Order: sequence, then C-alpha cells, then structure tokens
Amino acid sequence: MVLDWREEMNIDHGGLDSDHHEQHDLIRRFVATPGSEEQRDAALDVLYALRRQTIRHFAREERVQASIRFPHIAEHQAQHARLLELLNELIEQVEARESAFDFGYVKRKADEVLQFWFLDHFAKADLKLRNYLSRYTPR
Repeated sequence: MVLDWREEMNIDHGGLDSDHHEQHDLIRRFVATPGSEEQRDAALDVLYALRRQTIRHFAREERVQASIRFPHIAEHQAQHARLLELLNELIEQVEARESAFDFGYVKRKADEVLQFWFLDHFAKADLKLRNYLSRYTPR
C-alpha cells in the first residue's frame, strides 16, 4: 500500500508539490491496477504517464534548484538520471510480453520498486530542498 500524502511532505506549496502529488497519484494508480494480463496495457498507460510527468518534474525541479543555487544540485541531477533510467527499465520489463516471468510477478515487483523509488528520493533528496526554498519564499 502506498503511503498517503501528508501536509508535512510539502516543499513549496506550488509547482513542485503539484508535481509530487501527481507522481504520487500515478504510482497509487499503478499499484491499484490488477496484475492480470488483461490489465498490462492499462498499467503501461499509467507508467507512460508517470514517465512524461517525471521528465517534466525533474526539469522543473532542476530549474528551481539552479535559480536558488542549491548546493546539492549535481548530486540531485545524478539521482534524477538514475531514477529515470530505473523507471525506463521497469517500463521495459512490464512491456516484455515474451518473458520468463508472468506479468503478475513483474507487476508486483514494479509496485514495490516504484514506491521505494519515489519515497526514498523524496525523503532523502527532495525534502532537503525545502529548507533552501524557505529562504527565497516571501512571507
């Protein structure tokens, strides 16, 4: 089960939070999609939407980081590249209709990885950004 979004998880009360909510919702939709073969295309549609949204979000987040001279930007960009690579690998595995593993198995593993993918990066990297953004936000 995916963690529910909480107010304490907000970073900027703006575009970044909106992006994170959308990513979170897409992951929830993917996890809620049944692991039956008939649902493979529906699951892929959600993953494709997640990839499109993630690419937009990473670009937005990196622009914000550059604008405030976020000191961890290089590390953060490297994490984004690795996360996108992992997401692409998950999509390839879900797309693979000729595989030693059935879709249900691949889907269950993807459910776990996606939740970890989002929450680990968010907790360890994105939340660091909140402290820097608060310095640039009018009160």
